[in-house]
Amino acid sequence: QPEFDIICNVTSKAERNPENIKKLLVDQICSTVRWRESIINMSNEKVTNFIEIGPGKVLTGMVKRTIKDINCFSINSIDDMKKVANEFKK
Repeated sequence: QPEFDIICNVTSKAERNPENIKKLLVDQICSTVRWRESIINMSNEKVTNFIEIGPGKVLTGMVKRTIKDINCFSINSIDDMKKVANEFKK
């Protein structure tokens, strides 16, 4: 059972039921990804921080273009991780 909502790419909605999450993970392999709708739904639910983990900043840029006045962080290295951790300590 997740401790927090999982936003599913297939529905762009929050889910906590483990069986539904498993099915939706399989479904996303051959379904349309509703990434933009997912970001908008998270923003509507008052999510204010987005963290991209991995090489590049493509998703960070897409979030910034989709939602104005949002906090975006990109983690590409251990140093980036430390910087983001320090941001959240403030």
